[in-house]
Amino acid sequence: MEELKISLTTRRKLLVQMYYRYLLASSSLEYIKQDILDETQAQLDEKTALIANDINEKLEELIIIVEEHLSIDWKWERLPALIGAIFVIGSYEIKYTDTPKPVTINEMVKLTKELEPDFDYKFINAVLDKIRKI
Repeated sequence: MEELKISLTTRRKLLVQMYYRYLLASSSLEYIKQDILDETQAQLDEKTALIANDINEKLEELIIIVEEHLSIDWKWERLPALIGAIFVIGSYEIKYTDTPKPVTINEMVKLTKELEPDFDYKFINAVLDKIRKI
């Protein structure tokens, strides 16, 4: 049986979708993963599943990292869930993967423009850039 491989962009988008729903509904991550896969008829490769589980284990830490780098006018609770999910995935990738940090930031900005076009993508860029420097 051939191992399923998905692109990094597709992986990022799936992870953002998972964590968006997770932050909104607080359902189990396993339920949300399956729900997204059923809806999109997509398949989850083993690496994406492992990353999702690792993010889940580090979620509190990742949220704290984001909170520490938000401007004084922003609080985690005030962020739209989708933006929170983008920050979680971006922070994880910056902190725990070998992906070049500027690539991660650029990909998160592109996802913001695609999924939440009315949100100020420069805010995403600024916060993730601060996180990149730690």
